[in-house]
Amino acid sequence: MAFCIQCGAQNKTDGVFCISCGQILYHEQPSTPPPRAGTGRRKWLFIACLLLGLAVVIVVLLLPKSEKVSQSAEAVKVSSLSTELVGAPVLTIVAANQRGTAVSQGSGFIITSDGLAGSNYHVIKGAVRAVAQCCNGRVFEIRSIEGADLEKDLVLFQLYEQGSTQKPQNLPHVTLGSSKDVTVGQKVIAIGSPQGLENTVSDGILSAVRDYKSIRYLQITAPISPGSSGGPVLNESGKMVGVATFQVEQGQNLNFAVDAEHLRPLINQHFGVSLTAFQSALGSTRRETHGVVNSESTQSASRDERSEVNPLTGQFGGIVHNQSANLTAEFWILVRDDEGLLSGCMGVKEPLFGSGALSGAVQGSDVYFVVTSSAFEIQFTGTQKAGSVTGTYVVKRGGSPDQQGAFTLQKASSKGPGSNFDTANCPTDAEIHK
Repeated sequence: MAFCIQCGAQNKTDGVFCISCGQILYHEQPSTPPPRAGTGRRKWLFIACLLLGLAVVIVVLLLPKSEKVSQSAEAVKVSSLSTELVGAPVLTIVAANQRGTAVSQGSGFIITSDGLAGSNYHVIKGAVRAVAQCCNGRVFEIRSIEGADLEKDLVLFQLYEQGSTQKPQNLPHVTLGSSKDVTVGQKVIAIGSPQGLENTVSDGILSAVRDYKSIRYLQITAPISPGSSGGPVLNESGKMVGVATFQVEQGQNLNFAVDAEHLRPLINQHFGVSLTAFQSALGSTRRETHGVVNSESTQSASRDERSEVNPLTGQFGGIVHNQSANLTAEFWILVRDDEGLLSGCMGVKEPLFGSGALSGAVQGSDVYFVVTSSAFEIQFTGTQKAGSVTGTYVVKRGGSPDQQGAFTLQKASSKGPGSNFDTANCPTDAEIHK
């Protein structure tokens, strides 16, 4: 039914205009049906599902982050340790010749707060001047050699302030450890300057500990490149357990460090000899051994150079340090090796004495010889490798130990005395010191 709002007349339901007055009709709208049962519950169910889906998305996004943090805990620990050590007790070493031309570049480490430091010997071999940079760009001069073991390719030296005779103070330094402070499979960190890239940090694990000819090596997977030589290898606690020394290029991850334990005897050597004098002593005897080398030795040079048969035949020069008197001097030996039996001469420069006839024996890498002078007897015990001999000695007067010290020698020539030489012709202290 449709009602006219103008005259109130009733019209048909489907009418558009009032039949009485022509007014547009008002149609009564049907009432809105009540909501069907369950509509409200579905709405809340939809909202709950939406919230649940949002929660799942959040968990999925956050879960990998949590796992990543857990998985990288060890890496964070190593990274934190590396950050603490980079630029602190690690040296970048540049060595130069007499013309001032750089001949080598390597790495090193500081052992004491006043600048006793170390590296591989081959990093400074042949150099007469060397500088070391560390500690946020500070540069120090390497002036004196304090200890050396050429067989193990290790050297200790003293740092000095540039242009000064003063030792530095309060330098950061490593904590000296050994291979006993790390086990196979544990993480290690190598810090050095490969290719001149200062304070490069690489990490890996200790693969094995290997002993070869009285030297203990740590085989590690932490990469070592040219320039890394002489840098410290640290365990997870920050202790220095090795000195990065070489890599096997034909292999993969075959990197080696000398056990840091081998540094301890060098700390007590205190050679205190200048870098120039040290290189000079190792590079040449600087004397023709007062004519002891005769014509036979020159003619049989090719025979004496058969190092695999007679490895010690030849002339050696080096440094000897009397620890009891705290004196250091250059010295040399001329030696003939007859299938393990040694004979020859030794000469010592001032301020030390002991020049005289030499006799001894060599077995494998072990070397033992005695030098008898006019006043006392000196017993030398050492090891030899690749043309070098390093060890200790004792001085005996009247059969009792009187003084002791350390020495290092480097082969300067394979020409040794002939079979007919006489130790009575060995020079005396008076002849050498004049």
